[in-house]
Amino acid sequence: MNSEPKETHLASCKEHDYSGRPEKTKDAFSCYFTRMLKKRNDATGQVVTKKDIANMLGITPELFRKYINLEKLIKKRDCIIAICAMLQADTYDTNEALYYFDMNELEEYDKRDYVLMEILDNQFSHFLSIDEINNRLRSEYFAELDIIDHRRKRDKSKATYPYTLVKKRVEYRTDDLVFGDPYDSLDTVYYRLGSVYAYMWLDDNGHRGFKLCANPKGDFSCTDYPMKGKWYHTYNSLEETGIFRNCFLELQQLALIEHRKKAKYLNDTRNYHERISAKVISNELHVFYETYNYSVPELGEYYLMDYVNGKYTLYVSHQSEFMRFYLSTEEYSELFGEVSDKTEETYESIEQIEKVTAECKPERKWIARFRVRAFHNAQEKINTLIDELKLGKAHIRNLEMICENSYEVLTYYKATDSFQCSYDTESGDIVGVGVDKAVFTLSDDSQVELSTADLFAAFRLGLNSIEEIGAFLLEHKTLEISDLLCVGLVSPETN
Repeated sequence: MNSEPKETHLASCKEHDYSGRPEKTKDAFSCYFTRMLKKRNDATGQVVTKKDIANMLGITPELFRKYINLEKLIKKRDCIIAICAMLQADTYDTNEALYYFDMNELEEYDKRDYVLMEILDNQFSHFLSIDEINNRLRSEYFAELDIIDHRRKRDKSKATYPYTLVKKRVEYRTDDLVFGDPYDSLDTVYYRLGSVYAYMWLDDNGHRGFKLCANPKGDFSCTDYPMKGKWYHTYNSLEETGIFRNCFLELQQLALIEHRKKAKYLNDTRNYHERISAKVISNELHVFYETYNYSVPELGEYYLMDYVNGKYTLYVSHQSEFMRFYLSTEEYSELFGEVSDKTEETYESIEQIEKVTAECKPERKWIARFRVRAFHNAQEKINTLIDELKLGKAHIRNLEMICENSYEVLTYYKATDSFQCSYDTESGDIVGVGVDKAVFTLSDDSQVELSTADLFAAFRLGLNSIEEIGAFLLEHKTLEISDLLCVGLVSPETN
């Protein structure tokens, strides 16, 4: 028997719209398993087989094959959940599997289910084995996963760690939550989410105590009381944490969940009323503005206008798009997850809005006035910001505010050697340059000559590397914001 999923099997499964609940056919769960296993392997780059999943669960491959093909009925809800956990399925996908067996879906109001939901929703970022899941359940005083009757019985009296839990807490470092902008820069006004930590206090009947701390990125520390020698211990990996490993796994997941809550707030312009910014995207300078349709909130509409090269485009969508413009694709994916390529309504003029809505059903023609109003409002906001950027009243990056010494920019771009910088012998600050210009070679072997003034202008423009500066300068022949925004500006009244 070959336990690996076949592409032919996947292709033979009936295509479903998985935004709803698919039909409960005889092969529905088999197709589900094949699809989810392929998804797991594609996402992780691993080659995990059906036999591997069976071994993870402690089930013989032959019995597991019968379970998947429904030759033998799976009677235990925990068995379905365990299979899904090893497939790295999240809560939504796990509930789909439970649906096939007419079993109760995971619910937040059930305390044990809530813990399992936290685990499932973090399996891709922090994979837990069955033993680790059971350790987590035991630490919360819940029953382990009941997978099959003849599965090796565990000693449920065995403690996860030989200490008593005193309390847990999750908190953000307040200096990383920016309400306002200390640098007076569009580049930093919507601050990348800072540090979140989860804490756990343990003790052994008062003789010794431990404060464990973890964050989503995998930084672990332990402070023991009463302190002897070092104030705290740091661990470079979970493998170094010894008896506290399961504690740190739990803390890391708690921190990640809290981090995502903060990120969710940041990702939605409804929490800000309106947002506006400017940055270089794909070698072009964009100015963009977003707000929500508060007049008719039941429509669930966001209005984002993007200005680039003298052209205004209004996007109407049902999800906030601002942070997708504000962050790079990599930054967005790391913070908010997978980027959706959902097609949205787009308009480049008032006339286009009127033409499109004229073709709508009569009962939807009234929506046109909201589109027109949004176009005018966004265009006015963008034009105002453009004027302020040109006059130096607004800044993509405020060089003078961010850097006490402008020459710090040369360090930022790793160009100090190229400009033969000289330093203050006491402070180590750059006090001058030996040459006014330097030649840099780009990744395509083209060369660009840059002055210190060019680097200052590039920093103000928000460019992050010599590579970005060279490509932008070769394309646009200038790095000055006032020059880049002087063409194609249209007033709302003339549109």
